[in-house]
Amino acid sequence: MRLLVAVLVATLGGYLALSHEVLWVRVYSFATEGAPEAFGSLLAAYLAGLSGGSLLAGRYCRSAAAERSGQLYRVGGVIVAGALAAFLVAPAVAHLVGRGVDPASTLPVFALASTCLGAGFPLLCHFAIPADELAGARLSYVYVGNIAGSTLGSLVTGLVLLDVLPLRELNVALAIAGAALGVMLMLSASRTARSRVLSGALLAAAIGSFVGSAKALYGDLYEKLLYGEEHREHGRFAHVIERREGVVTVSRSGTVYGGGSYEGIANVSPLPEQDENRVLRAYLVSAFHPEPRDILMIGLGSGSWLQVLANDPDVEHLTVVEINPGFVEAARRAPVVASALENPKVELLIDDGRRYLGRTSRRFDVIVENTIVYWRSYASMLLSREMMELSRRRLKPGGALYYNTTMSTAAQKTGATVFPYAVRYQNMLIASDGPITIDRARFERKLDAWRIDGRPVLPAGSRAAQLDLLKEQDWRGGPTWEGRESILQRTQDDPIITDDNMATEWWAFDTYP
Repeated sequence: MRLLVAVLVATLGGYLALSHEVLWVRVYSFATEGAPEAFGSLLAAYLAGLSGGSLLAGRYCRSAAAERSGQLYRVGGVIVAGALAAFLVAPAVAHLVGRGVDPASTLPVFALASTCLGAGFPLLCHFAIPADELAGARLSYVYVGNIAGSTLGSLVTGLVLLDVLPLRELNVALAIAGAALGVMLMLSASRTARSRVLSGALLAAAIGSFVGSAKALYGDLYEKLLYGEEHREHGRFAHVIERREGVVTVSRSGTVYGGGSYEGIANVSPLPEQDENRVLRAYLVSAFHPEPRDILMIGLGSGSWLQVLANDPDVEHLTVVEINPGFVEAARRAPVVASALENPKVELLIDDGRRYLGRTSRRFDVIVENTIVYWRSYASMLLSREMMELSRRRLKPGGALYYNTTMSTAAQKTGATVFPYAVRYQNMLIASDGPITIDRARFERKLDAWRIDGRPVLPAGSRAAQLDLLKEQDWRGGPTWEGRESILQRTQDDPIITDDNMATEWWAFDTYP
């Protein structure tokens, strides 16, 4: 009977422990803007805590106190303590980051909470497994239960519940489940009515504290993680969209953040005084391609580029591939760009952009990649030589790849090496197998006639030729325009990004300008 209890408890405990880890990875990754080392650092802290808890539990099990009665009661108490500690991790980390603490310095918080989680398993085994010739076999059964529960935690919480419940409610549910598991063990070990009443009161108090404090503890969690010490000045987010693919937040000014990193602003005006997100770069497609009838856009962002390109009269079909449906929901809530999602030209696919390119046989006039910051996790999957070559195979004759290097010199060199023709405009690279011509007259003619939601993008009386939006000017200390030979000369000491070296995520951090 003891062994069966141990297997069941180990299964549920494994589920809860891995569920907490999934949520902690989300919190820490958001605080670091999706830094590549975030998962590894969090995992190291988590495992360090588990091993520390196991060490402390092992020392206790070898002590004289462990031989006294009430072992199961103590196991239950440790599980309750672990539920409380895990519940407090996210708000504790947010509080520290909101006070200006570097996210890396919060890793001990995760380790401390996982210490409580790690202590429960050896104590449970000590209670359930006699020290005899069958100890190894019995231990394997408990391990199987723990592994099965851990697997379910990753699958059910990571792939199902994160699409159903936001972080706050999910943490409350997991904390209540952990506290209930611990208290049930305490109740089964209780010998007197008084201890049973106390155990029941403990569960009621735990549930009440989790539910009652959640709103205050988690209310401005993402604001603290993103803005740090400035979270009060920025105020609360207008929208927080949580999906299993990640967290999309929208500020009250319309700035969109994905996973804690800037993704754009809902704006379609190319006028310099209004162009906060430099959406003029989207209009530039009409300058370097004469007839962009079929466009593939990888990544939706704020939806501004989609709105601009969908309203280009030359565009007949615009395929958008977005991995996180949270961005689609954010775009639907932004009046400036929402209509683009219903535009009959637009085909919206929820998929990984690179996977889509690898599976489709279609070819495009222009492939647009307004990519994430070059040093974030998985950015090299969009900036690597292999991705460039794949994109190249999916272009029609005369087609162009148009992507955001986010000023990475390695990203600029990679594109200019793979393609025989390349031109840099600000931080964007235009790359093609054929000569690239910037037709300013065509650009200005189209811009004068460009309308979005029935309204011209230029105010009455303004002419694109007078604005001269594509003129050469200072771009953060460097030229606005640059040709391929100049790019290759300037970046000769930089690496080419490959799937194997993942250079921009780990060591190639140089930027220009």
